[in-house]
Amino acid sequence: MSYRSVMLLVAATPLLIASASYIAGEQLEVVALRTVDGRGHTHDTRLWVIDHEGRPWVRGVRPAHRWIERIRANPRVELERDGTTAAYTASIVETEAAKRAIDEAMAVKYGWVDRWYALVVRNHTIPVRLDPDGAPPAP
Repeated sequence: MSYRSVMLLVAATPLLIASASYIAGEQLEVVALRTVDGRGHTHDTRLWVIDHEGRPWVRGVRPAHRWIERIRANPRVELERDGTTAAYTASIVETEAAKRAIDEAMAVKYGWVDRWYALVVRNHTIPVRLDPDGAPPAP
């Protein structure tokens, strides 16, 4: 194998790993969480979801994610799951107990893919509980 081939393989490896991780993650249950920004524009974010204590929960992995910032400013969201859209009020629950429970539930549901993401991208989980409220997101 030539030096050029080795360098190409080394350079392509992270892209191949990232692509495989994304594809594997998309094979599991993925929902769309619709948030509203300060201008009234909606934004859909694709996330994993679990049901815990009778409510759906999603999880962020960085406090500076735009969707987390939008929830902090306006907790009214919509969740599209299994072809159905419903309105919720999102609550960021950053207690250690919630983090542990949601991380464990995600690991059970999403298996090795969740563990892989824990190694490569997750450094601070932010559990978000979705409470049904029957109203669309406020602009």
